[in-house]
Amino acid sequence: MKAKEVLKILRLHFPKPEWAFIEELRLGSGWNSRRTKWEGRIDAWAMNCYPSKGLTTVSFEVKVSRGDWLRELNDPNKRKLAMTLCNKFYFVAPEGIISKEEVPDGCGLVEISKSRMRYTKYAPHRECPNPPWRFVASLARRAQG
Repeated sequence: MKAKEVLKILRLHFPKPEWAFIEELRLGSGWNSRRTKWEGRIDAWAMNCYPSKGLTTVSFEVKVSRGDWLRELNDPNKRKLAMTLCNKFYFVAPEGIISKEEVPDGCGLVEISKSRMRYTKYAPHRECPNPPWRFVASLARRAQG
């Protein structure tokens, strides 16, 4: 299964108008000559747009191979910033790529198969600070196009 297929199935579970669902979201807006933490991206980011449901935000990191997953485990800093921009953080993978025992604390796991998704490990809800303006600018740019 390819990442685009995983994202397509995931999107079905976060429908408009209740959810804003954005794929390949940069963590910041603009470019500079120095590499900064704001040059990263989130495979998918969703926000529940209903105040009655807490305006919950969720980040998703897609893993489609075992090797990709193992590289992720070796670089925990890669997800650090994304985790500060959401209430819940999930790894998303085809069934059998990741076992729930391997999922780091503070993260959840969603498994995808054909046209369905299943929460294998629920991510804990965390409070997160107001998003930085660079991230808000990235959201605004995506909303325009």
